[in-house]
Amino acid sequence: MHKLIHPFILLLLLTVFLMPSRRVMGGSRETAKTIVVDEEYDRYRKRGDDLFKEGKYLEARRQYQNCLEVPGFENDTYAKEQIQECTTGLALRKQADDAFGQKKIAEALNFLNQLLNLNPEDRITKEQFADHYEREGNQLFNQNKYRAARDSYTKALSYTALPTRRETIRLQIQTIDKILKPSVVPKVVTGLVAVGAGAYALLLRNDYNSKFSALNQISQTADPTGSGIIADPNAYRQYNEAYSAAEAAQQKNGLFKACVGVAAIATVAELYLLLHKTKPRTSALQWRSSSQSWGLAVGYTF
Repeated sequence: MHKLIHPFILLLLLTVFLMPSRRVMGGSRETAKTIVVDEEYDRYRKRGDDLFKEGKYLEARRQYQNCLEVPGFENDTYAKEQIQECTTGLALRKQADDAFGQKKIAEALNFLNQLLNLNPEDRITKEQFADHYEREGNQLFNQNKYRAARDSYTKALSYTALPTRRETIRLQIQTIDKILKPSVVPKVVTGLVAVGAGAYALLLRNDYNSKFSALNQISQTADPTGSGIIADPNAYRQYNEAYSAAEAAQQKNGLFKACVGVAAIATVAELYLLLHKTKPRTSALQWRSSSQSWGLAVGYTF
C-alpha cells in the first residue's frame, strides 16, 4: 500500500502543475487572435473616419461596411451609425447639386448648411461654399458693386483651405480696398493748391484795396477842392508815395487774376477726384477649385 501511494501522489502533483500552464498558453493564443481582429477593424475604421472628415461619403461608407465584415464586429454600433451618416450626406449633396443646377441658390445653400451640421469638418462642402461665394463676388465685382463683392469674397475666404485659392481671393479683396480707398495724395495736393492760390489772390486784392483807400484819403486831405494842385511839399510827398504804392498794387492785377484762375482749376480738380472713381480693369486670371476632385480650374474674365 505504501508503494502505491507514491505514484498516485506523483500523478496528482503533475496534474496540478500542468493545468495552469495549459490555461495560460490557451489564453495567450486567444489574446493574440483578438489583437489581430482589433487591428483589422481599427484600420477600416480609421480610413472611414478620415474619408468622412473630407466629405467623401461614398468611400467612407465602404470602409465602415468593411468594419462590419470583420469577425466579431458584425453588429458594431459605431460602424452602422456612420454608414447611416454617410448615406444622409450623399443624399444631401445630391440635393444641393440638383438645386444649384436648377439655379435654386437659397435651397442649395440650405442643403450645404445641413451637410456642415452633419459633419462640420466636411472639406468638400466647405469648398462648395467657397465656389458659390467666389463666383458671386466675381459677378458683383464686374457690376462695380465693390462693397457687396468684398463681402462675398470674405465669405469665400472663410470656407476655403486651398492655398492658391486663398491667395487669389486676398488679391481680389486688396484690389477692392484700393478702389474704395483711393490714394489721398492727389486730393491733398489739389486742395493745398486751391487754398494757397485763393489765399494769395485774396491777399493781393486786400493790399490793392488798402493802398487805393490810403491814396484817396491823402488826396482828400492834400487837395480837398480836387484842383489837382498840392502846394504843401510834405503833403505832396505823402500823396506821391501813396500813389506809387497804389500803382504798384494795381500792376499785380494780372497775378491776382492768375491766382484766381489757379484756385478755380484746383477746386474743380478736387471736386472731380472726390466724385470720380476710376473704373478698374475687370479682366483677371482666376483660379477656382473643383469641389469634387480637389483640382483647380482656370478662368479668364473680361
